[in-house]
Amino acid sequence: MKRSLRLGAFVAVSLLFVASPWLPDVTWARAAAVFAGAVGLACLALAVSVAVWGDRPFRLLLRPLALLPFFGKQRLARAALNLTGGLAAVRRASLTALALAWTTGSWLVLGLSSWFVLRAFHLGLSPLAGLLTVIAINLALVLPSSPAAVGVFEAATLVALSAYGVSTSEALPAALVLHLVNLVPYLVAGAVVVPRAARPAVRVRAARADPGGRGRPDR
Repeated sequence: MKRSLRLGAFVAVSLLFVASPWLPDVTWARAAAVFAGAVGLACLALAVSVAVWGDRPFRLLLRPLALLPFFGKQRLARAALNLTGGLAAVRRASLTALALAWTTGSWLVLGLSSWFVLRAFHLGLSPLAGLLTVIAINLALVLPSSPAAVGVFEAATLVALSAYGVSTSEALPAALVLHLVNLVPYLVAGAVVVPRAARPAVRVRAARADPGGRGRPDR
C-alpha cells in the first residue's frame, strides 16, 4: 500500500507538471507546477540512484543524523535498508514501467470521469479541469483528515475549480456529487465483498480453535 501511494503521488506531481502549460494562469497553479516538477525530478533521481547504488544514497543522506545521541549506527543502517526496500521495484525496469503506465492510465480515467461529473453541472470546463481536480484532491488527501475525507475532498475541489473562475456556490454542489460518486460505489462493493472474503478466515480460526471437531453438534 505504501509503495502504491508513493507511486501515485509521483504520477500526480508529474501529471501536474506536464499539464502546467494548459492549466489556468493563476499564481498557485504555477507554483504547484514548479513544485511538482522539482518533486518529480527528485523522485526520479532517487529511484535511479537506488537502482544503481542500492542503499548507499540513503546511508549518505542519513549520515548527519548520526551526530544526534538518540540515532545509533545500527538504527540508521536499518532505516536505510527499509527505505531501499520501499523502492525495490525500481530495480526491475519492466515492472516499474508497467506500474507507471497503469497508474498514469488510471489517473487519466479518473480525470475524465471527474470531468463528466463537472460537465453535468454545465460549468463549461475542459477535460483538463477534471484532471486538475483529481490531482488537487489526491494531493490534499496526503493530509490527515476525517473518515471518508469529508471536508478535505470538497475543499480541494473548490480550490481546483476556483482556478477556472467557478464560484463557491457553483462548485460546492459539484464537489459534493463528485465525492459521492467516488465514495458510494466503494461502500456498496465493500458491503458485498468483505463478508464473503472474511468467511474463509473465520472457518480457519474455528478449525484452529476446535481441531478435532468436538464442538460440532451431533446429528
